Amino acid sequence: MFKKILLLALLAVAFYVHAHVSFGDARVMSWLAGHTARAMSGEREACDDFTDDAEVTLLAKGRRGHWEVEGGKDEICGYYKQGSAALTVLQASANTQFDDLAVVRSGFPWRTATVSYVTRTSVNVRGAPATTIESEDTVTLVRTMSGMKIKSLESRSTGGL
Repeated sequence: MFKKILLLALLAVAFYVHAHVSFGDARVMSWLAGHTARAMSGEREACDDFTDDAEVTLLAKGRRGHWEVEGGKDEICGYYKQGSAALTVLQASANTQFDDLAVVRSGFPWRTATVSYVTRTSVNVRGAPATTIESEDTVTLVRTMSGMKIKSLESRSTGGL
């Protein structure tokens, strides 16, 4: 009987440690960097990083005006396709830097996390000056059986075209 209780206690501790590590700053930063790289290169997996019921709000102000994207998974996937196609056509390279990362775990036992951060993306096109886009993002991540997914994304950016 004692061994069963001890085993159950060890499993509970392992579950909580796994939950804590899953939403650790380093793990979240690595996952976000991978997601950003997949999105910029047009990989389908970038869309798979969102839950089916994801909510997305993007507001961007550039030199040529502003635009908005509101909706869900379909809208963000369309946005990613257009953005990666533009980078491909222009033969552009992009480098993204993440700063001011803050992870707030919630949900029992840490099944969700609200992540806020600032990104600075430098876009370089041959024969043109570099363009920098700065955004303040808030993402809600959820743990699923298949790994982390984005439940919501809110982004406000400035710079660019």
